[in-house]
Amino acid sequence: MKRINREKVAMKDEDMFRLDFNTLKILKILGEENNTHRAADRLKIGQSAISKALKRLREQFDDPLFTRTLHGLEPTPKCELILYKLPQILGEIGELFQDSNTFEPEHYEGSIKIHINASLCHPLTSILIERLHLYAPKAMLQLEDWSYDTEQQLKVGQVDLGINYHPLDVSPEIFQQPICYQKFKLCCAKDSPLAQIDKISLEDIANSPLILAIMPDYEVKESEAETYLKRRGYQPNVVLRTDRLDICSKVLKSTHALMPVSEVVAPIMDEEGLILLDIDHLDVVPHYPIAYFIHDRVKDSAYSKWLIEITTQILSELTAMYQNPKFQYAYPRLSKDSFK
Repeated sequence: MKRINREKVAMKDEDMFRLDFNTLKILKILGEENNTHRAADRLKIGQSAISKALKRLREQFDDPLFTRTLHGLEPTPKCELILYKLPQILGEIGELFQDSNTFEPEHYEGSIKIHINASLCHPLTSILIERLHLYAPKAMLQLEDWSYDTEQQLKVGQVDLGINYHPLDVSPEIFQQPICYQKFKLCCAKDSPLAQIDKISLEDIANSPLILAIMPDYEVKESEAETYLKRRGYQPNVVLRTDRLDICSKVLKSTHALMPVSEVVAPIMDEEGLILLDIDHLDVVPHYPIAYFIHDRVKDSAYSKWLIEITTQILSELTAMYQNPKFQYAYPRLSKDSFK
């Protein structure tokens, strides 16, 4: 997502009276799809209706809003600012016309937007997609990595829920609640000599290449693993920092490297050709729970409670999976008919 200059978009009272809030929903979908055909398909209206709405919006905002490029519609700077604010505005308008104590996921046709710490994406993301599509088949799912602007997107309603380690230094407006008390472990290739060691030592770790998962667009800071080793007199040998877990997996399988991970990934280790090493015997290893993050303003809505319940349930199931050493995870297989 581009960084947006959040200057005010002024609108006179007479312009507000002429504004059709249904066109704002069309504008939001256009901003997500960047294509009039796809926007019309999502809204189940004709493309001519999209064109007419866009023409009205251009007149009302006195701006082209979009320009056509080879890659689709490109929002103008003014449109980017409007799109940035629309989710919160439309959400608050929608709350005026619905019973805040009920939510029927089977009839929900909006977006479900969740940001997840990249190191927790597998298998959490695939299970979330399967479960959310089962209960809310008409919704559009948007699951992305937690990044530099996730906190701001939670504030303005562009993201419904965040999943990350707890605690995080975020605004008091963001409510954070632990839902899964996990432990960190070290991951390596099954055929690595390190996998044959009964109890891995600090010397073993310090002498091994270290791979670190990071969050997209975040300023690279010293990780907990690096701080832990340095405080005990060891210099960590970091060879890779990336938010691409597929790259982490490839490098782990082709080297004798180690990578700190949450034990919630245990169910997919066998399929990836990797193994987890316990570190509980080491001196005071810090473990952080997994938590959900949500704006305090919406945390008690029926929709938010439903989304939190689903997420909590899935993490509980993952906990049961990795506590069973015989369990082998199989990625969900969605049929082509699932998304019709």
